[in-house]
Amino acid sequence: MATTELLIRTFVNGRLQEAFVANEIDAEIVTCFNDLTKFNLLKAPAPGAAEAGVDGDVSIAVPADFQKLISITPTTDGGVQKAPLRPIPGGFKEYRNWMSNSIYRGTPTHYVKYGEKFFVWPTLNASFDFEIEYYKNHDQAVGPIAAIAFLDTFTNALNFGTTYFAALFRKKTSYVNIWRPIYFEERALMIRLNPPEPSIVGA
Repeated sequence: MATTELLIRTFVNGRLQEAFVANEIDAEIVTCFNDLTKFNLLKAPAPGAAEAGVDGDVSIAVPADFQKLISITPTTDGGVQKAPLRPIPGGFKEYRNWMSNSIYRGTPTHYVKYGEKFFVWPTLNASFDFEIEYYKNHDQAVGPIAAIAFLDTFTNALNFGTTYFAALFRKKTSYVNIWRPIYFEERALMIRLNPPEPSIVGA
């Protein structure tokens, strides 16, 4: 059964002996979302995001819910998939050096993230589609009908974490002392059971 705001709230009410109503602990649920996603525990559904580039382009957009990159794989207009892009070791400064010293256009081989864009090298010489695999941030909306993206295996982590944050935000010290170690242990279990995807893109 999919985890919902109502199920989490019911769990929290029972453990903290509260009667929270709809939307009253949305901030705590979102805080738990954000705490879990910083450990790269929420992967964007396959095949990830798709961005298109045309002849002369030098960048593609970073997905709006982006947390951490797994890979960027270009595909030609004819459907030929190329090798995943490799990171530019020197970052954006090195990318600018490469661009200033070359007018070469071709199949992209490297990238660097800067701001809300992935800058690719070399400049595209044709149209390409880019499949971006990545770990995502959770939607910040909660609400009764909002979808929770975490799989059911994360139900305990969401219940325990929201209970902990609800107690923490209300300075219920005795409950904080109970639920902090319970949540941290469950979070550590989720991290062990969901190791990072193999990636060639580096940190």
